[in-house]
Amino acid sequence: MRKPHFRFASTVSLLNELNRDMPRLLGYDEAGGKQNFKTWQAKARKKLRGLLGFLPVKVTDPKSWLLETEQREGFTREQWALESPLGDHILLYRLVPRLAKGPKGILLALHGHGLYGADFVAGVNLGRPGEQEMLDQCNYDYGVQFAERGWLVYAPCQRGFNQRNDQGIPFKDVLPGQVIDPNDPSAPTGCSCLDINSRAILLGTTDIGLRVQDAVHLVSWIKSRPEERKLPLGCVGLSGGGHTTELLAAVDTRIKAASIQGYFCYWSDQIMDVTHCNCNYVPHLLRYFEQDDVCGLICPRPLLVTTATEDGVAPVKSFRKAYRALKQTYRDQGVEKNLDQDIFEGEHEFSGRKAFKFFDKHLATGLLA
Repeated sequence: MRKPHFRFASTVSLLNELNRDMPRLLGYDEAGGKQNFKTWQAKARKKLRGLLGFLPVKVTDPKSWLLETEQREGFTREQWALESPLGDHILLYRLVPRLAKGPKGILLALHGHGLYGADFVAGVNLGRPGEQEMLDQCNYDYGVQFAERGWLVYAPCQRGFNQRNDQGIPFKDVLPGQVIDPNDPSAPTGCSCLDINSRAILLGTTDIGLRVQDAVHLVSWIKSRPEERKLPLGCVGLSGGGHTTELLAAVDTRIKAASIQGYFCYWSDQIMDVTHCNCNYVPHLLRYFEQDDVCGLICPRPLLVTTATEDGVAPVKSFRKAYRALKQTYRDQGVEKNLDQDIFEGEHEFSGRKAFKFFDKHLATGLLA
C-alpha cells in the first residue's frame, strides 16, 4: 500500500484550518444581529463577560490615596493608589488640565506592552533603559497629549506591568544613563502576563479579563466622584491598551466613545497565525466571536480604529477586512457616521491625526471643543 504524506508536526496548522471553517456561535451575522440587534447585544455581551471571567467583587466602595502631585506645563500630574475590585491595588496617574472652564471630559488612556506601563502614557520619563526610545517609537505619551488639549486623563497601570509586574519593577534600582546588557539573564522581564494568565485560566478567569474588570471598577470610582460623575467618559489605548479598550467598551456602555489603536483586525490573522503574548488568549473566544463581532457591541457609540502601514500587531490587510465587516454593522443600525478609521504611514504607534478631533466631536462637553 502506498504511504500517505504523514503530518506529524502539524498541530498549529491543523488548528488554523479548524478556525477558518468554524462558525462564530454568537457572531453578528451568525446569531441574527442585524434582525434583532438589541437582543443579540444583550446575549453576546453577557457571554463575553463570561468568557473574560470576571471574578466575584470583594471591594465595592474602594479606598483611594493620593501619593504624589507634580506640576507640569499645562496640567497637574497626580499619582494615586486605588483598591481594586479584588482587594489588591491599582496604581494610576490622573492628569488634570489647568483650565478656567474645566475639562472637556474624561478619557481613560490605557497603555500596552513595555517595561514601564502607564509611566509612558503619563509622560513619566526617568531615563531608564529603553525608555526614551519606546516613547519616541510608539508616540507613547498620548495621555499627556490629551491632557494638553483639555481632557482630564486617567492612566492606570494594567496588571502585569511595571509597578504591577509580579516579577518586580523593571530597573527599579538602575541609575539614569546606566548601560544594561539586554541579554543579561538577570535583566527584568517586561511583564508577568504568562505568569498571570497561566494561573487565571485554571480559576475560570483570564489576564485580560482581570484588566477589564479593573477598568470597569475604575470607571465606577470615577463616576462616584461628585465633580466628575456628570462628565462624558471615553477610552483610548494602543496595542494591549487597545485590546483592553475594545473589551471594556464592549461590556461597559458607560464608555461613550472609544479609539482602539494598533490592535483592531481579525484575531485569526493576529494571534492565531502568530503566537503573541499570552495575555491575548481567552479560552473559547473564537468559538463565539471575532473582533468585528466584539466591536459590534460598541455600536451605536462612536468608535475610531487605527493602524499603520507597517504595524505588525494590527496588519493592514486584516484591518481592512475587519473594518468592512464592522462598517456593515454600523450601517445596518443607521449609525455609519459614528465609525471611522485611520490608516497612516508608520509602525506600531499612537496616532492623533484623527483621534483628537474624533473625541472633540463625539465626546467633548462643548465648552472647549
